[in-house]
This record gives sequence, C-alpha cells and structure tokens, in this order.
Amino acid sequence: MGPDCDHPHPGAAGFARRTPTAAGALVMIVLGIALAGCFTGARPGFEDSAGRDLTGRREIDAVLVRLDAAPLARFTAEYDILTRLGDRQSTAVVVQADNSRRSITINDVRYLFDEATVATCRLDEGTCVAQITPEATYGELFVDHDFYAATPATRLRNDARSRIGEPVASEIVQAGQTALCVDIPVSGGTTRYCALQTGVLAVYEGNDLEITLTRFLPEPDDALFGTG
Repeated sequence: MGPDCDHPHPGAAGFARRTPTAAGALVMIVLGIALAGCFTGARPGFEDSAGRDLTGRREIDAVLVRLDAAPLARFTAEYDILTRLGDRQSTAVVVQADNSRRSITINDVRYLFDEATVATCRLDEGTCVAQITPEATYGELFVDHDFYAATPATRLRNDARSRIGEPVASEIVQAGQTALCVDIPVSGGTTRYCALQTGVLAVYEGNDLEITLTRFLPEPDDALFGTG
C-alpha cells in the first residue's frame, strides 16, 4: 500500500524550560519511489536562529555558536526524552547527512528531509504525509523535529534575554563525547544547555523537558531514512 497523502495543518513547535533534576529497513531510494507522487511544496530547513545573533556573554555564546553550527555536521545521535507533564518517556534518533538530508525519529513518528522533498511518517502505520507536521510530536510531547539544534538555540537566546542571574559555564562528558554547557538562571529555575563540538545538543534541562544524548556516531545511518 502506498503512503497516505492527507495534508493536515502544521502546528506550533518549540519547548519550554525546566529546573534541572538529578538526573530490512528501507533506504532513501525506496522513499523516493513510495512518496514521489505526494511530495509538494518547498522543503523547510533549519530555521534562522534569530539571524545567528550572539548575546555578548561568552558563556552563552560559546554554546550558541556550537548549536548554530549543527547543520554542517554528519552524525547519528540517539536521545532519551522526558516530558515532565504526564511523566512521559520517549526515545529519539537523529540522522543528518547534511542540512538537506535529515531523518528525525521520535517514538513512532519520523520526519524526513531530502533535497526538495519532505515527509512526516507514522512508522507503526506505514503512512506518510508530504509535509512536516510538528504537532505530530509537539502536541503531546512538546518536542519538535529541530529539538537537537535549532530549537534549543532559539530557547537559549530567549533565556539569555530574560535571565535573572549570571550564566555559569561548565564542561561535561555525555555519551562518551565532551560537551560545553551553560546554566541560565531564569524565573522559576535554571535551564541547562549543553552542546557537542559538532553543534549537536548533548543535554537540555528545562521546566517541561529533559533531553539527554545517549549515543553519538560520527556518520549518518542510511537505514533510518525508511518510511516504515
């Protein structure tokens, strides 16, 4: 059966901050054959993170520069995600060959970007729509398809403007990789952002979410570009 080509309306995307706590697959040629008849419209890429503007604070800007560089990286990254509302646990895998070819899988939803085509697929149903529909995961999980780079960069810029104290820099090892971190005091708590040298998010701790990198590979896994 071919992909479902319904076209739902796109929704809002992003995530909020939280006070830290202790805390045989199909490849792209199949995607092209299966979905060629229902891809329409321009392919969205990474959003411009507020014009790549910096804040003037070294501790914050060091992490921002990394997050902004993520579109240039090639990698496969696995994450654990905790949505505090409802105490929901999720897993995610991000594969990026470059900014025009990406696969982001959050539970059973897969967002696919490839040259001039895009899709949002339900892996358990084997259906896809020919557009990116962030509400597929954001509506329940507060996680969008850019959760690993562009979205935290936007959030970090916002927190830098609304901070109520001095940012604190640190360095951690996450999933065997060294990451640079900054903690931002904001109303209601402190938000933590950590990024690898490649720009990929290593840790986010905010008032609604915890996002934790669990595995990182320096090459993209082509098997994760399938539609079912």
